[in-house]
Amino acid sequence: MEVAETAGTDLRSSDLAVLLARAQRRIARVLAEAYADFDLTAEQWRVLSVLLDEPGQTMTRLADGAAVPAATLTRHVDRLAERGLVLRKVHAQDKRRAVVALSPVGASVAREIRARQQTEAVVRVARDLRTALDTLP
Repeated sequence: MEVAETAGTDLRSSDLAVLLARAQRRIARVLAEAYADFDLTAEQWRVLSVLLDEPGQTMTRLADGAAVPAATLTRHVDRLAERGLVLRKVHAQDKRRAVVALSPVGASVAREIRARQQTEAVVRVARDLRTALDTLP
């Protein structure tokens, strides 16, 4: 066995957690180029992306959908609101809750980033991941 393989560069691992972590890092690097041009963090991009797919979400649902800890979501939404990318409104039925949606500028930015990410490799990986996740119990 070569030293490089023992150092973690052997990509033949059959451990799902290892494979997922490696895939996440590689994909994150590729996708970061698209949202970095808009001075967004990965977490902020996930918030915008989820809101593009499903506008008008409560903070709880948004945290879950964007895979952002609820404890930090408020900070991200505050920054996005300060930049005019999202709007926060009071929930129609429960005045104690907030609903978050993209502003027109935020929707435009999110669509532009999404378009930049639609490379053949990214689309193929996303499709394969969706298929794999759908088959898990």
